[in-house]
Amino acid sequence: MSSNTLHNALLRPAILHILRAAGFHAAKPSVLDILTDITSRYILLLASRTAENAVANHNTPEPDITDVRMALQDCGLLVPSLTPGEEAWKEMLRKPLEQYPERNGLREKERIKRDEEDTQDVKAFLDWIEGEQNREIQRIAGLGAPPAPAITTTADLDAKEMEDYLTSLMKKHSKTGVESRYQGTILGQPSEIKPVKIEGGTIESIGEWRLRMRQRAAKPDSNTDTNSKAVDSVETNGHMMEE
Repeated sequence: MSSNTLHNALLRPAILHILRAAGFHAAKPSVLDILTDITSRYILLLASRTAENAVANHNTPEPDITDVRMALQDCGLLVPSLTPGEEAWKEMLRKPLEQYPERNGLREKERIKRDEEDTQDVKAFLDWIEGEQNREIQRIAGLGAPPAPAITTTADLDAKEMEDYLTSLMKKHSKTGVESRYQGTILGQPSEIKPVKIEGGTIESIGEWRLRMRQRAAKPDSNTDTNSKAVDSVETNGHMMEE
């Protein structure tokens, strides 16, 4: 199984949870495949744009929060209220913050107002994450908090499930424990790198063998002298045997 096929298979249940939270209780396999492909392409686009922003902004492969926010804006997930040109003109024309008096908290109020305007798109995104729509998706996926009242309906039974589908599936097919069975795979913890021990000789590891090869390559003159001496010795012994 290729990595693309595996990732799409892991993404399909999440798409099903989103569809169910939106009110759909059935879908054709072709429709589900198309939605899964669109979602995977969008996630890949977000990741690639974030990496490009990280290299362009600070020439490192590790992105920061600014790189992620720029990628979200480039992909249309964050929609700013003003265009870059409008923001530049607004910053040039509005009164500097230092000119506001500190009495009655006027400067602090203006600063808070400007911060709210600058982060309006981010707050809208956070409101969606913490809103009812995303909470319903988490409930369907089994990640929502259990309800306080007694369980009386099917929805309450769904909300009680606190474990996601992948963890439940891994535990179902693992008799020795999830960590030991899936260690070293994409579903588990990375395996520890252990040295390969070589038996039947004086060299016990590949690292030691590489070190000796480097030492031997760093001394070509001594090796040449040793080989020439060995050849001379063989020729001398050969002449003595002929005599």
